[in-house]
Amino acid sequence: MLLSLLAVLFALPLAPEVRAAEAELRAANKRVVILPIRDDIMPPLVYIVRRGVKEAMDWNADLLVLDMETNGGRVDSTEEIVGILSQFRGETVTYVNRNAYSAGAFISVATRQIFMAPESVIGAAAPIMMSPGGGGVQEMPDTMEIKATSAISAKIRAYAQKNGHNSDVIEAMIDKQTELVIDGKVINPKGKILTLTNREAEQQYGDPPKPLLSAGTVETLEALIAKLGFEGADLKRVEPTGAEKLATWINAMNWLWLIIGAAGIYLEFKTPGFGLPGIVGICGFTLYFLGSYVAGLSGLEWPMLFLLGLLLVGVELFLLPGTVVVGLSGAALMGVALVMALVDHYPGMPRIPTLPQ
Repeated sequence: MLLSLLAVLFALPLAPEVRAAEAELRAANKRVVILPIRDDIMPPLVYIVRRGVKEAMDWNADLLVLDMETNGGRVDSTEEIVGILSQFRGETVTYVNRNAYSAGAFISVATRQIFMAPESVIGAAAPIMMSPGGGGVQEMPDTMEIKATSAISAKIRAYAQKNGHNSDVIEAMIDKQTELVIDGKVINPKGKILTLTNREAEQQYGDPPKPLLSAGTVETLEALIAKLGFEGADLKRVEPTGAEKLATWINAMNWLWLIIGAAGIYLEFKTPGFGLPGIVGICGFTLYFLGSYVAGLSGLEWPMLFLLGLLLVGVELFLLPGTVVVGLSGAALMGVALVMALVDHYPGMPRIPTLPQ
C-alpha cells in the first residue's frame, strides 16, 4: 500500500511533462499542407488547387489549410475548386488572411472550419455580370439574377450544411432579399448583402451558443496550426509555378492540337521518309498532353501509352502490313490515351475507370 502511494506521488509532477511529450510526438507524426487561394478565382487557380490536393493525398496529409486572400472570381472555377476539395478526406480548414469576398466565401464554406485573421472580412457573395470585353461590372437583368442566385445559393447551402456552417448566413451573403434574424437581432436587413468582419463572424448566437460563421480569430497562420494541435508537424506549402497560366491557354486550344496532331501523323504515314508533317503532328500531340499534365489532370503514363500505340501502328504499316491486330491494338491504345489524358484522377482511384457496383 505504501509503495503504491509513493509511486503515485512521484508520478504526479511528471504527468504534465509526459503529456506534453506525448502531444509533441503525436504532432511530429502529422502532416499539414498549406494551399494558397490568392488573386482572382480563375482557371489557373483551379490547376494549383488540383495539384495541391493531389499532393496532399499522395503525402497522406492530415490537415489541408486554405490560406485565403481573394476578391472573388468566376463561378465555374469556384465550382471546380469546391469539387476538387471534396476529394480530400482529411481535415480541411480555411484561414481568411485578409479577404474572402464572393467566390472566396463559397470556397471557405466548403471546408469544415473557418478561422479569420484580425481585421479580415468575409461575404459579399452575390453573383454579378461583367460587361462585354471585361470593361467592368454591369447590372444583371432581374430574371437572370433570380436564376443565378437560386442556383448558386442551393449549391453553397448544401456545402454549408455538410460542414456544419449556418446556411442562413450563407444565404444572406448571396441573396439581397434575405433578412437574417437570430435571437431577435437583425444581423442583415433585407435589401443588403451580408459581409462580416472577423469579430462579427465569431459572435455566438442560439442555444447552445454557436459562432455565426468563424471558429475564431487567430493572429497568424502558424498560430492557427498550433491551435489545431499540429505544432511541430511536417509542413508543405504548395507554391504557384506560373505554368498554370500556360496550361489555361493550351487547354483552351485542345481541340486544335488534336486536329493538328492527327492530320500531321496521317500525312506523315502517307508520304515517304520523315518530314514536316511528322514534326507538326508530334508538336500537336505534345501540346495536347502537355496541357493536361500541367493542369494536373494526368501524369506521363498516357503520353507513353500514346507513343506505344503510335509505334504499333507504324509496325503495322511499314513492317508487318496486313496484320490487322497490331494496327488495331495501336489505334485503340492511342484512343484510350487521348481520352484518359483529360480524366481527372486522384490518388486511391483505379487507374482505369470501372463500372459502378
